[in-house]
Amino acid sequence: MPRVIPEAYVNRYRQLWCKEHLLGAARAQVTEAHAQLQQEILNAVKPRGPGQVHPIEKRKDLSLSEYKRVYLRQGIPVILQGAARQWPCVQHWNPQWLADRYGSDPLTLIDAAPSDLNAIDYQMRHTTLGELIREMDQKPLEKYSRFNRLLYDHPELAEDFDRHWLKQRRNLLCSGQTFQVFIGGKSSKTHLHAAAEHNLFTQVYGRKHWILYPPEYDCVLRPPVNRTPYFHSAYNPDAPDPENFPALQYLDRYEGVLEPGDILFNPPSWWHHVTNLTGSIGVGFRWFAAGDAFRLDWGQALLTLLATNPPIWAAMQHRTDFARIFSYMHHRQK
Repeated sequence: MPRVIPEAYVNRYRQLWCKEHLLGAARAQVTEAHAQLQQEILNAVKPRGPGQVHPIEKRKDLSLSEYKRVYLRQGIPVILQGAARQWPCVQHWNPQWLADRYGSDPLTLIDAAPSDLNAIDYQMRHTTLGELIREMDQKPLEKYSRFNRLLYDHPELAEDFDRHWLKQRRNLLCSGQTFQVFIGGKSSKTHLHAAAEHNLFTQVYGRKHWILYPPEYDCVLRPPVNRTPYFHSAYNPDAPDPENFPALQYLDRYEGVLEPGDILFNPPSWWHHVTNLTGSIGVGFRWFAAGDAFRLDWGQALLTLLATNPPIWAAMQHRTDFARIFSYMHHRQK
């Protein structure tokens, strides 16, 4: 792993992060310690010079055993080129195909790309799938359907995925097998976020650009403490802010583009910033494996289990309906 932040700093940050979560209104007690740690991290990484961009590794015809040994167990992202190319979803789906069949379906849109990244409030907007598809190219930042439950409202669509192939690539000990659909126009995006779950993301239609940062970057991305089981950062890779995030200019990142039929394995707690280069349909397949989650980022894993906005039991109960989860978070922040 290039440009690794010293582990002592990473663990100090995670301890402060958890302490801040537990202190609630008394969080000011850790502010000075955070500032000191940020300066120490900057002093450690600055002599290395500017950070580099590394390609996300791509593999064709990767065997199941090698996938599990090299990528799943070690928590390393990889693009499985063309792994879904012959699946019916890739062969047949496109925006108009979905609109013709399911255009009247109601959708709840979640604003995860506001102009002010310090003011994410998970506001909800309601529309239909047909209206979204008609307007998504003209209003890419407004008309982007994230965490859509289309495959649960229409179970026949799940048959267009090789579910056996996907389930084989989960951990032996894990929970969940959640599908989430993302539909948006060119330039639609979701800003930097992370979660303590594995994700096999199938690019069904169009092209999607991913920027990834490893879990240890929690300490420089500084997610706000809002007691949710999902994490976001105000840092925008498209508009770097060295004044507020000085260390990131000296740290590496990973980038890659998914083409139709590609599948990205995104391990737990890896930060990702995602932009649609064209109109796009993508489907995530998520599961939770506590062992991997704590090994890769015990801070994110612990805060996920300690979440109260919503509690982890509520998040798991409604994991197929993220609109309900984000609605809960939105009302709690009012």
